[in-house]
Amino acid sequence: MRDSGAGRGRRMGTMVRAAMLACALWMAGAGAASAQSREGKACFQPQPLPVCKSFWVTEFGVQYFVDRPTGINNERRLMGTWELGWMQNRSANDAVGGSIFLSTNDHAQRSGVRARYRRWMGGETALDISPALIVFQSDENLEVRTRLGAALQAAVSYHDWLGLTTQVEAAHGGVRLQTGVRLGGYPGVAAGVGLPLVAILGGDDS
Repeated sequence: MRDSGAGRGRRMGTMVRAAMLACALWMAGAGAASAQSREGKACFQPQPLPVCKSFWVTEFGVQYFVDRPTGINNERRLMGTWELGWMQNRSANDAVGGSIFLSTNDHAQRSGVRARYRRWMGGETALDISPALIVFQSDENLEVRTRLGAALQAAVSYHDWLGLTTQVEAAHGGVRLQTGVRLGGYPGVAAGVGLPLVAILGGDDS
């Protein structure tokens, strides 16, 4: 039988890491907003040319496993996801860039890098295609180590505030299909910073 104190410790460690990434995301977003006010080229809220020459990726989302994950400790169907990155508009219709990501729940964790291509569709909507390299994953003992995997994500977003995602992931435990929702821009920062802090402060310490 697993020690409940150790389990709470692992969950707390996961939430602390998520909160640290969320705080880094917030600070980067603040710097981007300052750059936008000085230069009018780097945007915090993504938009196509001619409004933005480049923009930050500040996203928080939830992914749902269509198939139940395998493994002793990897049974949760929901994972929180944080992403921080940068993209540059190459034309009025296209943008390219990259991001780092963290996906976690209290049973699993993975992180890595993602290449990103965006097609601005008009009407404040956009289509993203994003292949990813998973670099770090947790094993059955919830220990994070270097273990490579891959993923391919497609997303449709409105004004970069709200998006719908679909992802095929080849990670520890097999190939799985995920669907989800995400927030970007200011809502992404607010959710990415606020929810981990609420979880930590409202956690059961008994």
